[in-house]
Amino acid sequence: MKVLVTGANGFIGSNLCARLARRPEVEAAGLVRPTGDLSFLAGLERLRLVSGDIGDPTCLAAAMRDVAVVYHVAGFSADWGPWRDFRAANVEGVRQVMEAARRAGVRRVVHISSVSVYGFPGGLDIAEATPFTPRPQDRYITTKAEGERLAMSYHGQGLEVVVIRPAGVYGPCDRTTTVPLAAALLAGKFLFVDGGSHIMAPVYIDNLLDMMELAGHGAAAPGEAFNAIDDGYTTWRQYIEWLCADLGCAPPQLSAPAGVAWPIAVAVERAAKAFGKKTSPLVNTYRLRAVMQNNHYNNDKAKRLLNWRPAVSTREGVRRAADWYLKASPTRGGGSVRSVEAIST
Repeated sequence: MKVLVTGANGFIGSNLCARLARRPEVEAAGLVRPTGDLSFLAGLERLRLVSGDIGDPTCLAAAMRDVAVVYHVAGFSADWGPWRDFRAANVEGVRQVMEAARRAGVRRVVHISSVSVYGFPGGLDIAEATPFTPRPQDRYITTKAEGERLAMSYHGQGLEVVVIRPAGVYGPCDRTTTVPLAAALLAGKFLFVDGGSHIMAPVYIDNLLDMMELAGHGAAAPGEAFNAIDDGYTTWRQYIEWLCADLGCAPPQLSAPAGVAWPIAVAVERAAKAFGKKTSPLVNTYRLRAVMQNNHYNNDKAKRLLNWRPAVSTREGVRRAADWYLKASPTRGGGSVRSVEAIST
């Protein structure tokens, strides 16, 4: 069976490609941008790399020739940036991928969305039937929600579409969250909000990959959306203390009440936008909404329809993420966080 992974050189995409490349029954191809860093794909001899962009219909048509399943992972995942970048990747990119898949006769597209589409409503066990945020809060949230709706609109139009909404993905090769978080903890530059008492929403990379593969062939998957999150309830304090223990550093002691942190985040964000800052300030409202209340999602639907079970506990996942960081970080005696192969264990 031929499959295509968009965003193949990113965190999720590279781990998925590494797994698919070990499947003898799968012929996997990865779509990567011409200027992309391919270090996480090193050594994957059975993976065919296709250089191109999700905005290029000609490239997509060639990449999808004779492909049965497309895993659409590519997107602009950030909490800062211009509208045009978010829309180009998270909306127009989705449109191009879906159109190309339909024209190429692809059987199924597994579209990677995000639990952010709910807009941080706060609470525990937020299920897939929960409405999307009724008002735009953030460029990432807004465009991911629009992109998911667009992707699902193609279901039944010559395509089977499955949507997965990952929570906060972490694990080996995670340069977006694990690397800066570990670096901040080791440098003693981390501050809890409300003492780290709120429930977070993590999903270990291998647990997500298990769900993605099941979504790629499960009979009950088409037309459905699934939350991807680890089992159990983990507070931010517990997660950080686990990570500190595995990194070998003292856990942070400082904390700020959400009521104090929020107006600061609003002011800092407004100032950054007013001055045209291109990179995100250390504190912004998106990040604060994620930690200032319980944000936890229900995973029962995937268990029921896909027979999915998260095989790796959050505690074990944190240990694996820390172990990768310590081996990969040049400042900790390892190599480079840009050169570790994306082989999940």
